[in-house]
Amino acid sequence: MAADSIPTHLGNYSIVEQVGTGASSNVYLAIEAGSFATVAIKQLRKANQSAPYRRLLTNERSLAGKLQHKNIVRLLGSDFAEQSGPYLVLEYIRGTSLDHYQDTDTLLPINKVLSVVEQVARALEYCAAQGVVHRDVKPENIILMPNGLTKLMDFGCAVATGTGGNMIAGSLAYMSPEQLEGLPLDERADIYALGALLYRLLTGKKTFAADDEFEARTAVLNYPATPIHAHRKELPLPLVAVIHRALEKNVHDRYPDWATFIREFGEVAQRIKMSDHELDVYRGFSPSAQSAIYDRLSASRQFSRSLLSRSVMPRE
Repeated sequence: MAADSIPTHLGNYSIVEQVGTGASSNVYLAIEAGSFATVAIKQLRKANQSAPYRRLLTNERSLAGKLQHKNIVRLLGSDFAEQSGPYLVLEYIRGTSLDHYQDTDTLLPINKVLSVVEQVARALEYCAAQGVVHRDVKPENIILMPNGLTKLMDFGCAVATGTGGNMIAGSLAYMSPEQLEGLPLDERADIYALGALLYRLLTGKKTFAADDEFEARTAVLNYPATPIHAHRKELPLPLVAVIHRALEKNVHDRYPDWATFIREFGEVAQRIKMSDHELDVYRGFSPSAQSAIYDRLSASRQFSRSLLSRSVMPRE
């Protein structure tokens, strides 16, 4: 299928270049006439302008339009009468999406990961308070800016709390079981997704191994996440406990709300930030190499503690 040609203008905006591609839309960098403001324009592709896709974009406009939070990309306007296809006008963010940091050789320092997740959790807590479930929390939909500010974007799959939407949508690796089954959703679906995101940013691995979509769907519905210590055994146990509780298959075993998650995660994150453990020494190594490094460092620390326990104050 031939790609859509890049327009030169859309409404009052001059198109500079295409900067992204979604499941059903193209994203352009544009400049508004008169103000010269830089914006992002998300437009449905020609092949995706049927009624179901228009309804999704209309839903995104409705839900995202009421969100005003420092960690959420703002919706600035829209035009559904444009002949070449309906579009949304969004805040343009200069930064890097987190999928650039989701593999074992590109992982962020652990304190940076904790900061990112704290910010996204606050954004999602705000969404929940506005009656919105994002439904597509994943690395590609989170932008990390050079100053450390994190922005959540793309509400194309979002639904109102207590509903499941007209179709099952989202990204399989970050879907909760109830989302995959098309059940009514609340904030606990996004808590699951953020747990999967945290798992990926810390390990460079998905929460389960699968050879195809059928196996992946089966794993989401039936199997617990691979223990995170299988990939990074040096991670503190309290952090591991938070991640695995967020990833519970049974929605009632998960964190009941964002306030509870943020409180427990925040306490763990604060202890890690104040710790002297060199957790980032393992980044970039294979799991087997990480295990060997962990064992060596653990033995070294144990030896040091042993010497310290045998030391005595000098006699006067």
